[in-house]
Amino acid sequence: MNMMSMPVIDVAATGNVIRDLIRGSSYSVRDIAGYLGTDTASVYRYMRGDVLPSTDRLLALSVLLGVSINDLLAAG
Repeated sequence: MNMMSMPVIDVAATGNVIRDLIRGSSYSVRDIAGYLGTDTASVYRYMRGDVLPSTDRLLALSVLLGVSINDLLAAG
């Protein structure tokens, strides 16, 4: 039996997606941080792909940026 490999989130590539979407929006990093209830350092960590936002913050980002959560995540 040939089984598919389980997809995993590519944290670095997801950071690139988040960075590009934020840069393409009318929001500043400070705006995003305030909306998410966090600090700008955390948003920069998301944008660099150092860490993933929590599920709640992924949902909030997707709503704010007008994309689905799937559009925020990159599979590796």
